[in-house]
Amino acid sequence: MTGWFVDENDNELLRRCQRGDEAALDALVGRYQDRVFRLAWRVLGNAALAEDATAETLVKIWRRCGQYQARSGAGTWIYQIAVRTILDTRRSQQRRWLRGLRLGPAAIHDHQPGPQEEMSRREEWQQREERVRVALQALPESDRVLVHLHYFEDRTLAEIEAILDVPKANLKMRLARARARLRPLLGGIENVS
Repeated sequence: MTGWFVDENDNELLRRCQRGDEAALDALVGRYQDRVFRLAWRVLGNAALAEDATAETLVKIWRRCGQYQARSGAGTWIYQIAVRTILDTRRSQQRRWLRGLRLGPAAIHDHQPGPQEEMSRREEWQQREERVRVALQALPESDRVLVHLHYFEDRTLAEIEAILDVPKANLKMRLARARARLRPLLGGIENVS
């Protein structure tokens, strides 16, 4: 899998979008839609709001592609738009976090689990996901974005520095502080992604 912060194809796709090529936009949407949604869902904690923020991000990419000047990679530019849009969505929504989100990956196993085993796994995953969601709520929005980018998207601090325009030293400090706040809330969950 190529890193999407340095993918020359993404830069070319954005240049084609600048010329009005809708097929290039379709290709970019295919590459980034799920990534943006996962970030939005982690920050917003609500699938419907995450879908709205994702759609708004993709519209903004099309509308603003003329502003892309290739000072950073296309992925970084797209993620900057996504982060701003997601945080704007969070600020504008007045509702509290909704409980009982029913998102979960379909587990892939070598054997076909029986209905009881599948139900048990799904319940465990939902409980774990709910604990992570509630724990992330304890963090400020900007730290939720940081945690998501670093732990759920496996971005380096250098990549996050480019996306958030925050010095790496500050990111390290905020990440350490966020981990310290999350540790007691997660109580033994080893892998939260």
